[in-house]
Amino acid sequence: MAGTASIGLVREAALRPGETIVVGSASGAVGTAIVRLAAVMGARVIAGASTGDEHWVSDCGADLVIDKHAPDYYMQVERAAPRGVDVWWDASGDDDFEKSVPLLAHGARVIVMAGMQSSPRVPINQLYTRDASVLGFAISNASAADLAEAAKVINQMLATGRLKG
Repeated sequence: MAGTASIGLVREAALRPGETIVVGSASGAVGTAIVRLAAVMGARVIAGASTGDEHWVSDCGADLVIDKHAPDYYMQVERAAPRGVDVWWDASGDDDFEKSVPLLAHGARVIVMAGMQSSPRVPINQLYTRDASVLGFAISNASAADLAEAAKVINQMLATGRLKG
């Protein structure tokens, strides 16, 4: 799971310190790894989680945890990130792009790694006017070199104490 998070955050999302990332479904195995690594990388982490998982996700490093099933979920994200979201990671395939894309910052990246059975409506006009990118990401497509680099990044974070095992 940490390898997925590392490759996705470093190679795909090109996450930088100070950026805001939204992690939908942050309480799952991959979601918590994304939250942990993004926090260690210096990002502001807004996490979507189910009721009852808030403390766990917060303990993983999320700056703000929002009930993903709340009717005003996207409104809460907008209030928390008034300048826009730099990276939006859909780890579950249930993101509503018509509601999330308007919340993106200029140059934002959307990482999609789930939802093979879904056919979401995507407001293309709002993507290109923000110079935003949508990136599909499947860890099964990672090369041995990608996985080795991810292991190196994670091991460096563990060795320096930036990431706790």
